[in-house]
Amino acid sequence: MKSHAYVRRKLPLAGVLARFLLVSLLIFATFNPSYYSILTWIAGSSSPISIKAFVMFTLALSWMIILRFSLAGLGRLGLLYVAATGLALFLLEMRFGFLGFVSPYTLTILIELALAVIVTFGLVFSYWVRQASGQSAVVKRPP
Repeated sequence: MKSHAYVRRKLPLAGVLARFLLVSLLIFATFNPSYYSILTWIAGSSSPISIKAFVMFTLALSWMIILRFSLAGLGRLGLLYVAATGLALFLLEMRFGFLGFVSPYTLTILIELALAVIVTFGLVFSYWVRQASGQSAVVKRPP
């Protein structure tokens, strides 16, 4: 007999890309160097304060949800790994200056894309751990 709930054991590439696009949209909507972001809209717009407050509340809620899921997926060990990797990349940049020729605009875009990759990694990490360890989610049959 087929269960009423379906648990996907593997996350398809389209799921990873969709998560990356969602996180990228959230990051670039919050701030980007091209001045088409929520921060520049609030600072320079004559829109009513109620609309600005609603948009900011929605954006803040989206950030809380995405970061909560990402941190839950990474766990303490994954968060430590991401922090260590980020620190190593930062120290390599400081020592060798790989990005010294890049303009501040491009550097901001690269940092935001790196942040999007890190948050997306957190969103899909639990799928990869479950697949590597052979675990499966427990699904109870409805009453």
